[in-house]
Amino acid sequence: MSEINIYFVRHGQTLLNTFKRMQGWCDSDLTEQGKQDAIKVGEKLKNEHFSYVYSSDTGRAIETRDIVLSKFNYHPKTVSTLHSFREILFGYYEGLDSLNIWEEIGGKFGYHTQADIINDKGLKEVRRLMKLADPSHMAETYDQVKNRWQSGVNYLKENCEDGSNILVITHGSALRTFADSLGIDTIGNFPDNGSVSVLQVTDNDEAFTTYNNKKVID
Repeated sequence: MSEINIYFVRHGQTLLNTFKRMQGWCDSDLTEQGKQDAIKVGEKLKNEHFSYVYSSDTGRAIETRDIVLSKFNYHPKTVSTLHSFREILFGYYEGLDSLNIWEEIGGKFGYHTQADIINDKGLKEVRRLMKLADPSHMAETYDQVKNRWQSGVNYLKENCEDGSNILVITHGSALRTFADSLGIDTIGNFPDNGSVSVLQVTDNDEAFTTYNNKKVID
């Protein structure tokens, strides 16, 4: 392999997104707005010709993927799911109110929001503090998320033809973490529903050439 381009697209808006709930490995259906997000992505990307199309194995990503595919006038060589590109596992905090949770986790350290932690000490600290507070001990660390995603990228490197464009429907917090690990400044820049981020992968390098491009849904 000498080069592949991976187009990461965050799934369309979901019911739990609208309620500002922690949505990692738990799931909810796309809203009507979320379905429209997916339709717009499909219309904008239908001429890119993706040989391989994947989503994480969660329902919201699969639903988004299938709506996007419905706008293509060809059938990709491969359409499948990859567990590696799931959202972050938030452990005990799955499904709970995001604002309340970050007040609870960060309050004892002088933080009131997730953004407070990120702005002060970065994404690694966000994951560390959640892991520390999680009574289930299941919440993922920064390195666990990064390594899981890297295993997914490695799979694509090994199994997709040189020169391929690959579409992956995935999730915002995990994508942000992986982009951060590759040097993208993600402070104040969380991937929107339906946004596109492009990772260029060569034999010796991986770099995001586009991050959180919202033009596909504008």
